[in-house]
Amino acid sequence: MAGVSAVASFVLPGLGQFINKQVLKGLLWLAIPVLLIGVELSTSHWDRWWAIETHKVTLPAPPAASPAQKAMETQALSQTAAQKAAQTAAKPAPQKPHPVAHSLGALEDTSSSKASGSSDLYGDSTSSSNSSSSTDLYGDSTPTKKASPPATKPASAKKSSDADLYGPASSSESTASHASSTNSSSSSSDMYGPSSSPAVTPTAKTTNDLSAQTAAAAMALFVHHYQYPNYAYQKGKPTYPFRDFGGFFTKGLWGLFSLGSLVIGDQYAGKKIVLFDQTSTWLTADNSVNYIGNGLIALIILLIAAFLWVLGMMDAYLSRVDYETTGEVEPFTKFVSRIWHTLFSYIVSAPAFVAILFFTVIPFAFTFLLAFTDYTYKVHVGQNLVHWVGFDTFRFLVLDPSWLLIFGQIFAWTVFWAIMSSFTVFALGFINAMVVESPLVKGRKFWRAIMILPWALPQLIVLMVFKNVFDTNGLANQLLFATHLMQPVTQFLASIGLEGHPDQPIFWFTQVYNGALAKTVVVLVNLWFGAPYHMMMIIGILSAIPKDMYEAAEVDGASSFERFRSITLPMVLSATVPALIMTFSFNFNNFGAVFFLTGGGPAWEPSQIPNSMKIIASALPGQTDILISWIYKLSFTKGFEQFNVAAVYSIVIFLIVGAFSVFNMVRSKSFKDEGGNE
Repeated sequence: MAGVSAVASFVLPGLGQFINKQVLKGLLWLAIPVLLIGVELSTSHWDRWWAIETHKVTLPAPPAASPAQKAMETQALSQTAAQKAAQTAAKPAPQKPHPVAHSLGALEDTSSSKASGSSDLYGDSTSSSNSSSSTDLYGDSTPTKKASPPATKPASAKKSSDADLYGPASSSESTASHASSTNSSSSSSDMYGPSSSPAVTPTAKTTNDLSAQTAAAAMALFVHHYQYPNYAYQKGKPTYPFRDFGGFFTKGLWGLFSLGSLVIGDQYAGKKIVLFDQTSTWLTADNSVNYIGNGLIALIILLIAAFLWVLGMMDAYLSRVDYETTGEVEPFTKFVSRIWHTLFSYIVSAPAFVAILFFTVIPFAFTFLLAFTDYTYKVHVGQNLVHWVGFDTFRFLVLDPSWLLIFGQIFAWTVFWAIMSSFTVFALGFINAMVVESPLVKGRKFWRAIMILPWALPQLIVLMVFKNVFDTNGLANQLLFATHLMQPVTQFLASIGLEGHPDQPIFWFTQVYNGALAKTVVVLVNLWFGAPYHMMMIIGILSAIPKDMYEAAEVDGASSFERFRSITLPMVLSATVPALIMTFSFNFNNFGAVFFLTGGGPAWEPSQIPNSMKIIASALPGQTDILISWIYKLSFTKGFEQFNVAAVYSIVIFLIVGAFSVFNMVRSKSFKDEGGNE
């Protein structure tokens, strides 16, 4: 019987609990599918689909083409074939063109000519009806659909009302529509229908009546202007009921897997797709990016519901086993009390779980999915669709030597930057803490307050100040000129390889040959920022070390260095390794320290930029760019966005930083001690 309860809960959540005579618990589990169905029905138009299927709405059959139109179609097709044959005969012998970088992972044939045409909604050139391709805003050739000759309407179908195209309108509706259009007045309610009474006393009841009438008139107008999709016009072409009528879950899942099917200008179900239609939403062009986001949310909610569904099956099974053993049905209050005490930690952390789900997991999953698409600057919302391309982007970035070379250099600098910016601030903070805590120092509180100031100041403001300091006409060069140190300093920097040429003034962040100098400045500025934090953390650890350990070591004859090596350093490292690992992870993605100081500059030598990367122009990385700042450029440089590449590199960062953090955290002594104490 326990298996029957579990199977019943599998068929319908709560049914097994009803069999177990646990009515309140059954209603609780039944609320899951009821809530899902309610959300789906409230956000869908399945009632309109049902009206079409049950023939409650009469949609006329598309008019058949007249003999004259068929003759014109045949003549147009023959002319097109003759033109193609003439063009083929006039072409020289085919030669294999040199491939040019057209888009990430795609090569463009430079020998193919672009057809001239008119400008579309976004200003992109489109080809004429006789051309098989069009040229978009970026000069990319895209195939166009052959325009079919317009169908001739019969004389009986030529009416001014839109309703006549999708079903005969009643005479009363036509009369009401005409009356409402001719008897307009200054009242706002006349927008949606004629006012029911002329002059009324402005009482609260009258106002409520007018508001209700206005809302009803607006809804009637909305329904009257809704245009049903007439699938008879498709004539064997695909139809998309989930797209046209689906709700949050059905349309979301359809959009997630298909990424849309219709764009602006497509002929579908007897109408032309537009950018946005508020009334007939099925006429709105598909937005692939929105489909990914909405579909992802719908999928995650359904997975959570499925998990709860399984828990309901388990609960029905265990409750039945307990009933057969004890012969008593567990009261609902006892069930609530048991759940509260057993799952208390999960219940109180549920808000945090929801926040992490929607603000961390879903954005990461969205970025992860973009890596498997062809989403770049070429995709205009409504005019183009994004497509699933699998591992094509990964394959291109790994196999293309140019992209792999630049990525390798950026990655190497990112790792070096993360190591230097982590261990240098730790070392300087350690030294400052030892100095401040030394008994030889007077006024420790004052020195602590002074040395903590760089960490207390807003980082963005200070970075902008440092950017101005190291400007060509900034404070650094002015001080060097004022103190007559410009020549020796610039010669010294050139001699150690930080400066490419001994310029006067020094071009800190602008010249391509000063990349090493710019990187050094970035590390030093970050050292000024990060050392105070580690100093205060280590001061707290030093104050917790028992003094008798130092006294015992001193009695044993240990020197100051031996006491530091055997007592201070091990205890500080044991307590700060987790913080040091987190500092490395943070600096690996420390976007602000690079972007707001150098902007990624200086740029690379033009000869070092591979031809296949010149397509991204302004989104190219600079010499001080780390992976995260380059990802920002790939994502937000107007006109050169490469969202799929940025998503791939984001996954790479996640894998590297996550693996490093987990590996080192597990191997750290503090983690082992915590695990042993449990």
